[in-house]
Amino acid sequence: MIIKRQKCTALLLLITSFFCKGIIAQETGNFEELSLEITTTVQKVLPMEPMPITITLSNDTKTPITAYNDINPGVGCLKIYVAKADKPFEQFYSSDWPSITGIRGENVLKPGFRTSVSGYLFYAHPANLDKGQQGQYLFESPGVYRIKTTFKDMEDESKIESNVLTIEAKQPTGDDAAAYEFLKNLKEKQDKDVYYGNFLLTSFGRSITAKAQKVLDKKEEFISRFPNSRYAQYVYYSLGDNYRLGVGKGVKRGIELLEKAASYEDFFLAEDSLLKLIETLSEQGETSKAWKYKKILARRFPDSDEGSDYVEQVYMATSQRRRFVWPLLLVSVAVIVVFLCLALWLAKKTTSRGK
Repeated sequence: MIIKRQKCTALLLLITSFFCKGIIAQETGNFEELSLEITTTVQKVLPMEPMPITITLSNDTKTPITAYNDINPGVGCLKIYVAKADKPFEQFYSSDWPSITGIRGENVLKPGFRTSVSGYLFYAHPANLDKGQQGQYLFESPGVYRIKTTFKDMEDESKIESNVLTIEAKQPTGDDAAAYEFLKNLKEKQDKDVYYGNFLLTSFGRSITAKAQKVLDKKEEFISRFPNSRYAQYVYYSLGDNYRLGVGKGVKRGIELLEKAASYEDFFLAEDSLLKLIETLSEQGETSKAWKYKKILARRFPDSDEGSDYVEQVYMATSQRRRFVWPLLLVSVAVIVVFLCLALWLAKKTTSRGK
């Protein structure tokens, strides 16, 4: 009897274990079912021009999936690959990707999970690059390029691939061609005194060294020689970002340059230019001018977080003005009515005295 009970208990445990494994297996889906997408707002660029991209990781299934919840290009789980024309893909190490905060670790991505990160690809300088070598630009020369990303699981056993972007780097003409030659010459003559690697978007802090000042001076030379080239918008932005901190030619010059950068309708850093303008003008006490750019930001970027905030601010300010205008209008009408009544009374009184 005892043996039978032991057998039954063992059988029950075996069945329970089998079903538990089945339930656990059903609790998390396959890593390969996650979706990875890379998008951009441009299809054509100039050689050595930065390219904005957005990478999105999502779980479009009905099952939770275990994976990293943070995507960080070039670090561990997510990598970027580039190929020119029909050549094989090679990993691109972008040093111009923004730092990403958040916890990288094991997470269960629930159905409907979606996370995106935006930045730009531009100049790469791999950590293992020999000291005497130079880095590479994403679009070093004209031609057709393909770009994709991969995302791997925590065990480094499986990975998913994104779609492939096809980008054309056009042959520059006119002012752009001359500016391109200027940039190529800078890259070829990189030396220990001045590092021109990511010249267009290099920005320094509040403390400017002698080497950094050389770069700022070279940027001034660039925009004085090629003010209308497509490359100029990036220098207006980066140089203005430095000057607004009070270094170099100062805050006033920084504001002027950021205003130029923000004026480009198709500039992918126009929103950030406006935000820096608003912040700097507010710090300088130029509230009316800051308000002007708040309205521009609300109009041009209403769907962004900051844009939607300013849309609400603009709406509230307009509503308050309207609430103020109506009482003022009513008071004005009342004053006019009283004045007319008084004028009529005086006219009648004057007429009666004449009789």
